Amino acid sequence: MRRALVAVLPALLVVAALVGSGQARGAEPGWHSEAPVGALGVPAPLGEIGDIEFWAPNRGVLITAGIEGVTPAGVYAYDGSGWHLYSTVCGGHGGRIAWAGPNEFWTVSDYATKQEGNLFAYLEEARTLCHFVNGEVVASYAQPIGAASGFRRMKAAACDGPADCWFAGESLPQGAPNSGPFHVFWNGASLTELPSLVEPQPQIEDPPGSVTGLAFLGGELFESAEEAPYLRRVDLAAPGVFSEVELPAGATGPFRLAGDGGQLWAASVAGGSVLRDIGAGFEKISLEEPVGEVTAAGSEPNGAGVWIGANAAGSMAALRRIGGDGSVSEAVVLPAPGEELDAKGGPAAIACPAVGQCWMATHEGWLFHLGGSLPVDEDPAMHTLITSRPADESTRVFVPPGLPEDDSGEREAASRGSGEEVLEPFPESKPPKKIVFDVHQRIVGKRVLELTFKLRALAHVQLRARYHGTVVAKTPKLTLGKGAHRLRLKLDPKRWPTGIDFEVHAAKKAKG
Repeated sequence: MRRALVAVLPALLVVAALVGSGQARGAEPGWHSEAPVGALGVPAPLGEIGDIEFWAPNRGVLITAGIEGVTPAGVYAYDGSGWHLYSTVCGGHGGRIAWAGPNEFWTVSDYATKQEGNLFAYLEEARTLCHFVNGEVVASYAQPIGAASGFRRMKAAACDGPADCWFAGESLPQGAPNSGPFHVFWNGASLTELPSLVEPQPQIEDPPGSVTGLAFLGGELFESAEEAPYLRRVDLAAPGVFSEVELPAGATGPFRLAGDGGQLWAASVAGGSVLRDIGAGFEKISLEEPVGEVTAAGSEPNGAGVWIGANAAGSMAALRRIGGDGSVSEAVVLPAPGEELDAKGGPAAIACPAVGQCWMATHEGWLFHLGGSLPVDEDPAMHTLITSRPADESTRVFVPPGLPEDDSGEREAASRGSGEEVLEPFPESKPPKKIVFDVHQRIVGKRVLELTFKLRALAHVQLRARYHGTVVAKTPKLTLGKGAHRLRLKLDPKRWPTGIDFEVHAAKKAKG
């Protein structure tokens, strides 16, 4: 235990320096850099920030993958005056956050421990759930990687109170008993996968494509997806009914969702239009010209407006505000020239807990703030350091080395005449070999990813490249036999992958 503690302390000390030295902020309450100041007196990033969400203007949390040796992965909290490290567990790549109450929220996180036998670290990203209540992680939910009941990668989360939380993401694998995107919902007591990962449910007609966003509006749940229909309504009275949402003429997806319970915005990823629903269906707000690929959106409360973020030239971020009256502001390019900062990347997440109080996190882990300081939220539940996560079904159990003591004679003598059942030992068995092995990857001609591998049996395979959660290139779903194989995928230098998915599933041989 001493060695483990010593290894953690340096990272925590660095973060203490980051969050305890004040904030770098502009002179005006407009958009400005507000990244924590590091030990050298300059702003420092927090690593890949997957999501940033607020319960109140002075109560927010963000989830990050961190930067090894600089800032730990985990959850950071905002109290009105600055950000501080809140939890060193339950962070990760592409994480999501959903508030269920003032002292209760959920995170979509990476696995707590490295999964034994896994060849690719990205397969452990955003596949587990953590439940935070009153300053502690009260529950962790995960299945071993590769298990039939294992969660798919989750890209969206939303709660409408402590007993109604939904999480969704990638499509179920080929060969699963059901099709469509993975969903799991919390009813206040337990989690239920929809559709089931192990039992056939032909009554559920789940549309195709990965789910990228979830939001509640007037007690109804809406979701956005990568494939048509791009907007869907989930029937909460009869979970399992996913109906297409009617769109205004000329509106095309996919969309980025943003809402606060009283309104719902859907910004076209292509940047040509923005839709708004205040309870009577979506209406279209046309933009005079496309704003570029929209990578994030955050709504202001009470129907005031929505901020949309797009990548700008030179790895900058461009933000525009769409008003409830349909007005469109000029682009705000960040970092602002007066701050004399280098480019910090495009928008990864936007949150607006109040009009004039917004936050934007970039893909490089930098924070920008619209507005000034607020009264400090001194709730002890939000000023703690959480360092432990409960065990879940994915947690490995280590067996001490060596042979167990031979006490069979003692057990036999004690059990004779006692009426106790004597259990036979389990037969010895060898663990099954993995279906895929000898995996290697390389770049051919600067733009082509080549993956070579071998299969021990017939399998379904697919190779996908993703850029910050969006699939930008993929091979067809192939069925390959035993032996050596090669897959090639052409990559786009402008959307160079931030992750590679290589999925392999055993296939049944056709009868006859």
